Amino acid sequence: MLQRLECVHRTHVGLVRQNNEDYLGCFAEQGILALADGMGGHQAGEIAARLAVEAAAESLLPAQEEDLADDLESLLRIGQAGEAANQAVFAAMERDPALRGMGTTLVLAMFRQQRVFFAHVGDSRLYRLRDGYLRCLTRDHSLVQELLDNGLFGDRSEVHAAGIGDNILTRGIGLDRDVEVDVGDAELQENDLYLLCSDGLCGRVADDDIRLHMLRHRSLDRIADALLEAALEAGGRDNISLIVARPLPFQQG
Repeated sequence: MLQRLECVHRTHVGLVRQNNEDYLGCFAEQGILALADGMGGHQAGEIAARLAVEAAAESLLPAQEEDLADDLESLLRIGQAGEAANQAVFAAMERDPALRGMGTTLVLAMFRQQRVFFAHVGDSRLYRLRDGYLRCLTRDHSLVQELLDNGLFGDRSEVHAAGIGDNILTRGIGLDRDVEVDVGDAELQENDLYLLCSDGLCGRVADDDIRLHMLRHRSLDRIADALLEAALEAGGRDNISLIVARPLPFQQG
């Protein structure tokens, strides 16, 4: 039983880059969202991002037409969608040696049975705004996050002061043939808002500011425009992509 959505999306090349290597997939009627932030020279990053989103969506869309047995099966299916994305990127590199070395982040959300099931690889994020509180449901697969988790630095500013940038990923689609996909799920509540974004937004705009922009406006379009504008005002040094979604009242079928 799928959960339909109201959603809007924005993607922008930013103020520095020449190409937009992000790619979005919004399937509001099927309750599926996907976002990828590609990496690799000669436009290969945008190819990796597109392939990852398309392969993940192709894997997930049939699942929304099925009556999956339980939450565990839904988690299994969204994890498999991440693996399918990885296989698609590797298959493209095998067909065309010029694409070798490309990769992408990937974050997926599947809304069904009054829950959201999510999967991610890399540092693109899924946030939830509930009762005025913004929570990041994903955890970055990055060197910065790994150093913080291991207690080697107190906060991100200390890591950055040591000369370590946010752009070093410890996991990504297309980096290893056997990708490890993190999955999770959470119950939906009335008036929840969900945000998927690339680090062009969350790497430049603080979570507190993201929360304020999401609280300040009722319209999803206004929220999306405000978030994009905030990322551009913060320098726009990367591609900026985001999806803002609100689950519609629960209905079967």
